[in-house]
Amino acid sequence: MQVDIRTKLLIVAIFSALALVYQNPLILGIILLLNLLTVILFRVPLQIFREFKGFIYMYAVLMVIQSFFVRDGEPLLQLGNIYLLTTDGVLYGISIMLRFFILACSGIILLNCNTSELILALVKLRIPYEIVFMIQVGIRFIPVFMGELQNIFHGIQLRGVDLRRVYKRKVLKVYVSIFSPVIYSVLQKAEKLSILLELRGFRKSPARTYYRDISLSRIDYVVMTLSLIVTVALIYAVRNL
Repeated sequence: MQVDIRTKLLIVAIFSALALVYQNPLILGIILLLNLLTVILFRVPLQIFREFKGFIYMYAVLMVIQSFFVRDGEPLLQLGNIYLLTTDGVLYGISIMLRFFILACSGIILLNCNTSELILALVKLRIPYEIVFMIQVGIRFIPVFMGELQNIFHGIQLRGVDLRRVYKRKVLKVYVSIFSPVIYSVLQKAEKLSILLELRGFRKSPARTYYRDISLSRIDYVVMTLSLIVTVALIYAVRNL
């Protein structure tokens, strides 16, 4: 389904807000199911979920650790008079895990969006252009930063240095020496960018013009209306439980 980027932003905001408001695992599971249906409806490639395999184990361990700090509920694992694991603790850990997947799936909805359309949509939402421009620069600098960091790691490996065998007491020193040139390079690029912006008269005119334009279609209004109706119905159903 092809919809405007502002429609996707509204849906992402709804899912993110619901994930942060509710803590019941059953409610979060329903929200996650609706989120997955939305991802499928927007034809987002499902191969990206393979990247979550490592996070599943991490959040499973985090779920157990979080449950240690919740003493309510029936004990599942007990050491003397100390409750190591309780039913409420497990439910709390599951809620954290479900909340993470909801937020991740919400971000995936915006994965295939055009960056220029995203910036234009933020401008259409009356967000100051200075903030929008900072977002655009941040998106542009992320791959540059990752590329330079990857080049440094490749250079270290070509010199025969195995970072996995570095002594623990030298780890901090090694990583400071790795990130220092990257940060310096990013600061240099930011300084050059600011000079170029001044030379091109950034913020000279109060309004900007754009080569492309976006507009809401009838499908967008229908999708946004249905999203709000489903959200209100879900909130009403949860309150009456």
